[in-house]
Amino acid sequence: MFLTIFNLTFSCAQPKGKIQSSTESKLSNPDSAINEQKLQLAKEFSQKKIEYFIIHVPEDQYGYYIMIDGQMYIEQKTIPAIEGNKGFKTKEDAKKIADLVIQKIREGEIPPTITVEDLKAHNVIDN
Repeated sequence: MFLTIFNLTFSCAQPKGKIQSSTESKLSNPDSAINEQKLQLAKEFSQKKIEYFIIHVPEDQYGYYIMIDGQMYIEQKTIPAIEGNKGFKTKEDAKKIADLVIQKIREGEIPPTITVEDLKAHNVIDN
């Protein structure tokens, strides 16, 4: 008897055909919220001046600075995503990854993440 009353009460309390609010939709679909946030960040960063500078680091290696509107955003003295403290072997390798970081920032990926796969795809490390 109790279960029947509870079921009737619960089902009556829920309006049928209710349209989800955008907040409820975002909570039920976190990917949608992330994509919306990325779009907003991409729009925001499209208005900013983003540039890089290749830097010389110890042991004849290279790194880079990423500057946004003249302010330091990233100081990368080592190759990201790999173990150890090695810098890039060449200026060209550092430039490839700095360009990729800027692309990711412009796409709204904050913070930008470089993976081992990214490094391999850009021939910065061996496959």
